[in-house]
Formats: sequence, C-alpha cells, structure tokens
Amino acid sequence: MNYDECPEIGVTLTGLYIREFLLTVGEAYPYWVYKCFKKIKPSTSYQSIARYFWILRKIGVIEETRTEKSMSRFDRKYFRIVPGMEDHPAWLHPQQYLYPETRLGAKRYHKGV
Repeated sequence: MNYDECPEIGVTLTGLYIREFLLTVGEAYPYWVYKCFKKIKPSTSYQSIARYFWILRKIGVIEETRTEKSMSRFDRKYFRIVPGMEDHPAWLHPQQYLYPETRLGAKRYHKGV
C-alpha cells in the first residue's frame, strides 16, 4: 500500500483504529496513522496518536519493525502487531492496561466534612 493512501476503516476508537490499520497494512508509522485517523476524527492530535503507539508498545501488543531516514530531523519508526496479540483486550482501552490504578471509577473521592 502506498504511504499516502488511507485504508477504509470504520472504527472511531483510537486503539481499535490503530489495530485495524496495522492489520490492514501490516506495518505503519504513527504519522501515517494520524493523517488517516484525522480524516475520521478531525479533533485528534498527533500527540494523542504518538502516545497511543508508546502505550501499545509498552504493554507489548505492538513492536518496532524498522527505522528509516526521514526528511525531518526524526527517523521514521515502523510498527506492527506482535503475533498473537491481535485480539488482546488492551486494544479497547490501552491506558487501563498500562495504568490500572487510574482506571475510570476505580478511585472514589469524598468531600471532606
């Protein structure tokens, strides 16, 4: 697939979109995913996508496959899904797997008397 093309993916949750993107194209770099996801969800930022890639790599569902020189000052890093992790539940809410203690609703705060 040409790196300027965007695969047809009908998912709007970021983690699931990244999974479907990687399943469709095999390997991708975060900026390519960002450019395509922005067409579906215009409010998304590159920082958000980059953070998702960092989290997904940290929890072990994606891995870096190669690095390529880029015209910018940063090298372009490509990622793919780790074999066997395609259906891992972390794709739905990766932040909860990295930071389980901060899961929404896990802590209850009470007003002081």
